[in-house]
Amino acid sequence: MRLFIDTNVFVAAVVGEEERSGIARELLNQEGEFYTSVLNLMELRSVLSKSKGFSRDKLEDVEQEIVEGVDVVIPDSSDFVDANTMQAENLLYPFDAVIFTLSEVHDAELVSFDSELIDKGATAPEELVDI
Repeated sequence: MRLFIDTNVFVAAVVGEEERSGIARELLNQEGEFYTSVLNLMELRSVLSKSKGFSRDKLEDVEQEIVEGVDVVIPDSSDFVDANTMQAENLLYPFDAVIFTLSEVHDAELVSFDSELIDKGATAPEELVDI
């Protein structure tokens, strides 16, 4: 199983969101190949620091735990060209088009709690775990 993990899955796992945290943690504890992008890590850092009040030390701990179990990919110029095409066709948010493109490049299923992404073909985490 090759999965590309969206930021909101990490947020749910780390913050302990009532409905989503168990699903996110169970998903991330499964066997498989997990991917995310450096952009997702940047977004995670922003969400946890600005919205959730995490300290720099706590952010570093979270990031270290993620990079130990997830391959972090860096988009290149061709990824942005492909994402631009996808965004023009589907009118996704630019960031969403980039992560969809990266999931395709790495032959991984995009996993997200985002209903718009799910409507465009991403998989909801609850579909991949035994609840």
